[in-house]
Amino acid sequence: MPKSKHRRDGRSRPREHQMHAPERKPEPSPRWVPVTGTVLLVLGAAVVLAGYLPPVQDITIGWPPLGANWPLVAGFVLIVGGFGFLTRWR
Repeated sequence: MPKSKHRRDGRSRPREHQMHAPERKPEPSPRWVPVTGTVLLVLGAAVVLAGYLPPVQDITIGWPPLGANWPLVAGFVLIVGGFGFLTRWR
């Protein structure tokens, strides 16, 4: 007995709702994104380390409300900003 034309050796034809559009590759980031992220990371680390120098501590000790902790806070803000930039890098 001949096989009917609508059979495909046990394979079913994919339906319209089962087919997905091909995934598009995201566009690469501009050149300044990784550069800015790296600069912010290095600058943040430098600010944190410079905050432990006695001349810097003498300057920042009178700044309310954080006192001598201003370089530490500013350095960590720069580091977090650097990580934020680098997570957007493609």
